Amino acid sequence: MRSTLLRALGPRSAAHTKLLARLQTAHWICQGTLVCRPLRRKVAGRWVDKGPYYLWTGKQHGKTVCHALSKAQYDLAKEAIAANRRLIDELNKLQTITLEKILRKIPGVHKRK
Repeated sequence: MRSTLLRALGPRSAAHTKLLARLQTAHWICQGTLVCRPLRRKVAGRWVDKGPYYLWTGKQHGKTVCHALSKAQYDLAKEAIAANRRLIDELNKLQTITLEKILRKIPGVHKRK
């Protein structure tokens, strides 16, 4: 029954195929938020610039966690978070295309109005 329904959907559209291909190109992904925080402190009566300090905040095992990062870790985490956001956008588009095609191609419930 499942394969019959899948065949009824027909071939994948070009947009669907393109989105699937983009999903396969992601290498490293990370969820969370990054902060680059400069800090000014008063030392011996004079203001001194410290930092910048790099921080990652995110959820791990249902708890909010914060890690201090080096500049190199910050740069890589920034790329991974951007890749994650792109993947989420592409998945949302793919889900929309899939639902629209299912509603168009597969017979549904008869509405009264």
